[in-house]
Amino acid sequence: MASAATDAVAALAEKPMKFFPHDSNASADIKCQRLIRRMGYEGYGRWWRLCEHLAAIDGHAVPFKTDEDKLILGGVLGFDHNSFEEMITIEETTAFINGLLEIGLVQQSDAGEIYSERMFENSRYFGRKRAAGRMGGRPRKSDGQEE
Repeated sequence: MASAATDAVAALAEKPMKFFPHDSNASADIKCQRLIRRMGYEGYGRWWRLCEHLAAIDGHAVPFKTDEDKLILGGVLGFDHNSFEEMITIEETTAFINGLLEIGLVQQSDAGEIYSERMFENSRYFGRKRAAGRMGGRPRKSDGQEE
């Protein structure tokens, strides 16, 4: 059975992150090198846009099962700018995500959600920091006295 502290960390890790670590040499990582080689810097930019999106949403995973899910994510990633034809957006978005899955930059859950294990690691780190911040620090002033 999980402790209350572990439950608190998990709950806080689900919350959106205002920022996340981005290594200055991320493009030297083999997975990112593969991404750049296969999809160019446009694909690399979309990868970081996906990371930003994952960091900013509750749970840090996006649905990617239905055509509507793919259209929504395609809009986030800028695939809807070339055409108003939905099938093109769906195909481009699916090809991009499939490439990320193949490279190993993202994973897909049994429920069809796309997530990044690295983003989950980041969220757990911030969840621990948030939980520790709530437990520690200076005591609250309850009697109205100033220090």
